[in-house]
Amino acid sequence: MYLVANIDVNICAATSCKLCTQYCPEANTILYDEEAGKEKGLKYGAAYVAVDRCKGCAQCVWVCDNMAKHHAIKMEMIDQIEQAALTENIQYKEKTTKAQLTKPVPA
Repeated sequence: MYLVANIDVNICAATSCKLCTQYCPEANTILYDEEAGKEKGLKYGAAYVAVDRCKGCAQCVWVCDNMAKHHAIKMEMIDQIEQAALTENIQYKEKTTKAQLTKPVPA
């Protein structure tokens, strides 16, 4: 098993800065869901990580902690993440494309 980024939806949706999506060096790894925070009564959506694309570089953690000062992203073992997003069998043709949530992460 290995470490991947995990974003706290409550913190992310309260701020909606989207810096992590811009600074992630791996394309289509940190995605943004406009509805993620709204289902919990928060004003904004939130970013989420497609764990099958995350390389564990922790660049997003540095950006969130030091640039944005939100501390919403932590590195966690992939098998410890409650719900993880996977990009299997999706095509990035529309802005509304979402990675599928799965629990637990297949080995």
